[in-house]
Amino acid sequence: MPEAATPPRSGIPRREGSAESPVDALKAIIGPLVSGRTTYVLFSGGRDSSAVLAVATRVARELGADDPIPLIGRHNDAPDSNETEWQDLVLSHLKLTQTIVRRFTGEQSLLSSRSEESLRSTGLLWPPSLHVQAAYVDDLPLGNVLSGEGGDFVIGPRRISRTADAIRARRPRETLRAAYGALAVSRWRRTAADNLQIASPWLTPEGRTMLTDVIQRMTPEPLSWSAGLRSMSESRPARMANTNFRGVFDVAGFHCENPLEHPRFVSALSATAHYWGPGNRTQMMRSLFGNLLPDRVLSRQTKASFNDVRWTHRERDFAREWSGNGVDSRFIDHDKLRDAWLSDIPPVLSDVHLHAAWLSDNNIPSVPHVA
Repeated sequence: MPEAATPPRSGIPRREGSAESPVDALKAIIGPLVSGRTTYVLFSGGRDSSAVLAVATRVARELGADDPIPLIGRHNDAPDSNETEWQDLVLSHLKLTQTIVRRFTGEQSLLSSRSEESLRSTGLLWPPSLHVQAAYVDDLPLGNVLSGEGGDFVIGPRRISRTADAIRARRPRETLRAAYGALAVSRWRRTAADNLQIASPWLTPEGRTMLTDVIQRMTPEPLSWSAGLRSMSESRPARMANTNFRGVFDVAGFHCENPLEHPRFVSALSATAHYWGPGNRTQMMRSLFGNLLPDRVLSRQTKASFNDVRWTHRERDFAREWSGNGVDSRFIDHDKLRDAWLSDIPPVLSDVHLHAAWLSDNNIPSVPHVA
């Protein structure tokens, strides 16, 4: 990312020197929503959803509107996904008492009945987990949905970050190594190809060659932190994920917004960051939301694991019985892909292949409206 052939999205203006702070931009994005219909916030307890909930709560109270309602998912059969402690900490700090808790027992897996229903009507979606997102709003009064989606992508490191961190820490040798890594485009491409091949052990030799060829044609992220942020936010994968995420809620009758990847927030953040960037992710979270959330939340390094939520006996039963159809054997070794599905922690990159295989075995086209 980003691909050279992808035209830039005009929705992100070049606003260097803009007086609008990133948090003011978030308030401007969220304000019209909380002052209108009921507003729900998909709230996991992680840093990004906590930040969106905190800003939405502040804006609602400043406008005299109803507090946003956190939507919380609890997965009874997946203890590693439990974020109750972090959720309670944030809710207590924000003095929010009304929540909606969805308790799931397998309904959020990749081949749950909900996923299969969505696959039949929609076909392949990326990211694959979107097939079950709308379950959070089942039977709720129509309204707006906010999420922290894209936060770790926007409020995170860029190509220049390692060099900038070394310069700030006054470590000359590390600065030189980091600068070489940032400037050596051929090395960047080779590393990207190697990492993706390691993460996709099912690729055949022809598949690995194709992947390498695609990466060789990609345009590297600009060195400047602010330019890199804009470039990556305008890339095809980022736009696709945002469009699809909002789309699954639109179909259910809800207006969905991901404020942390909204063009206005991206523009304001890039305008404040300049060339070297605003520091690491924790430093950025503290700078942006230090007056809204406890530092323990802003500086946390842990993340919940949702592997047991997505992969249950249903997915593994399908993997064992899979016919081998739905994926191209020129590029994917079927036996190695099946082994990945049956492993203790199936790679995230194999999820979309599972859906493609399931659609094929059930004689459903990958893109139903085109068939």
